[in-house]
Amino acid sequence: MSKLEKLKQKIKNRQSISYDEAENFLLKFGFKVRSKESHHVFSKDGYYKNISIKKNSELLPYQMNLIAEVIEKMEAIDGN
Repeated sequence: MSKLEKLKQKIKNRQSISYDEAENFLLKFGFKVRSKESHHVFSKDGYYKNISIKKNSELLPYQMNLIAEVIEKMEAIDGN
C-alpha cells in the first residue's frame, strides 16, 4: 500500500493527521491553496466546497471531517 493510500485510510478512519499531511493530500488531489491567512483555504475547480484548515500540529475533528468528505465525494465520482 502506497503512502497516499495509507494516509487516505487514516483519514477515512478519522485518525489524527498533521496539517502538513492534510496539505500534501489535498494538493495531490488537485486542490490549490487559495489563501494563507490564519486559515489556509484550499479550493478545486469542480468541487463544491472550499476546505479551510488552520495550520496546527494536528487537525481538529471538523477539519478531519472536511477532508474525509473530499475522499467520499472523489470515490463516488470515480466509482472506487
